[in-house]
Amino acid sequence: MTRRYRIETYSGELLVIEVDEDEKDYLKIRLVGDKGEIKLRVKDIDEDKALIEIDKDIYRIKLHDKSLLINDENPLVSRIIELLPIGLSLEQHVSKKAKTIAKKGEIRAPLSGKINKILVNKGDRVSMGDALILMESMKMITEIKSDTDGIVEEIYVEPGQAVNKDTLLIKIKPLEEGEAKKKEGRKRKKKKK
Repeated sequence: MTRRYRIETYSGELLVIEVDEDEKDYLKIRLVGDKGEIKLRVKDIDEDKALIEIDKDIYRIKLHDKSLLINDENPLVSRIIELLPIGLSLEQHVSKKAKTIAKKGEIRAPLSGKINKILVNKGDRVSMGDALILMESMKMITEIKSDTDGIVEEIYVEPGQAVNKDTLLIKIKPLEEGEAKKKEGRKRKKKKK
């Protein structure tokens, strides 16, 4: 999908860029109206810094006191504002984001960060609310929980891996309604004893 951003420089210049996220490992960035493009790849993301590769050159990007440092120097950018994705109205953009997050059994990252620990294995049976993954972001640990009863079908990440918000982490095959009711019945019997 192509996203559009307006960049304001410290000198007051306004630039509009398009970022194409369709390639697997790279982002294509181009100025609107210009045919040239830059290929950018995020090599590593940590709590407050990232390594970015542009045309085989590596840049260190770091957040520092509400500003951005590139190779320990302030960039010429004062502000970046995301504009609506090209070809989508505001309603389509909002509904597309909601669809990405709302699929039952597809456990997605609620924020960008690093996978700290995976608490389940492929084939494990999980219940709604069970902790699946511990994720670290901004020096805080977030517990990612199951949104359904089911079987862990696939794990897409590994400890130490950096992920972006909405990245698919785990897929759970929901239990059929009959299986879920049997399980609930077994829980009630155990409580009565």
